[in-house]
Amino acid sequence: MSADLPACGIGVDIGGTSTKAAVVDRRGDVKASISIPTLPGAEGVVATAVKATLTVARCAAISIADVDAIGFGIPGVVDPRRGTVRYAVNVGLDDTEFALGARLGDELGVAVHMENDVRAAAFGADWVIGNTNGPVEDLAYLSIGTGIAAGYVENGRVRRGSSFVAGEIGHIPIDTQGPRCVCGQIGCIEAIASGSAIERLWPTVDGSPVVDLHHAATHGNTAASQLWTSVIGGLSRAVLLLALTWDPAVIVLSGGVSALGDVLRDEITARLGSEATHSGFLGSLDLGTRLRVIDPSVLLGPIGAVRAAHAAGTGSPVALR
Repeated sequence: MSADLPACGIGVDIGGTSTKAAVVDRRGDVKASISIPTLPGAEGVVATAVKATLTVARCAAISIADVDAIGFGIPGVVDPRRGTVRYAVNVGLDDTEFALGARLGDELGVAVHMENDVRAAAFGADWVIGNTNGPVEDLAYLSIGTGIAAGYVENGRVRRGSSFVAGEIGHIPIDTQGPRCVCGQIGCIEAIASGSAIERLWPTVDGSPVVDLHHAATHGNTAASQLWTSVIGGLSRAVLLLALTWDPAVIVLSGGVSALGDVLRDEITARLGSEATHSGFLGSLDLGTRLRVIDPSVLLGPIGAVRAAHAAGTGSPVALR
């Protein structure tokens, strides 16, 4: 792998509902972590990110001056070279380019690095997998949370794309009769199989909607079974898209929906296996053996944000493009 972690870094994962921050050392150990509500809009995001950074530093009994690298992950179209973001609709940022990196640097008094949240998490997953099971040549990361998106890392470098939208596979339509997606299209993978889609179609008062849905689907509830079949169908399409586009050695599943753990992997594997009975080509891909689940409690976003910030700060290559 071409990018390591610094002696002390702060990574911040800005999400639509909450913002998570962590202090991470060079071994990937989390010395302190927090989660706070995200305030929407440009000023809300700035205030949230600054508060998260300063609070987690205080929890770790360090000052910002003690930190070697600070990285932020945020949804939307992020240009890490300029530190700008747009189309981060989940946090209230529209198509107007917002120089978030410069604002945060001014507020904190240090240089910071900006990265798309899913690509930061992919960078983190690559580090975690590499330091747990040994380095892999390449890895695709599928984030199954409020939305659905993917990241791709090859030899420790992340693919951003020519216009910084690589991996937005959640907005590929797969069902012309499906629900309307927030992007305006009909039947996108995200509108069918994301955490927000499950929550909308199977609301629960307490606990996790996906866990409740799976329990109901496996205990005789016909409506739940039909919805669960649709969710697994959408996620299977996403995995197949990643396999046929990038052909990675490993495909990592994470995000809130992955709280089901190996159950989710096994369900997707079974669905792909069933389809492979009609396609020798699909069966030859042996996709089930490539799938890994990383529990959403592992702070991939902050770890990857620190890793990207450290690489950028030391002049190491971060991006394939």
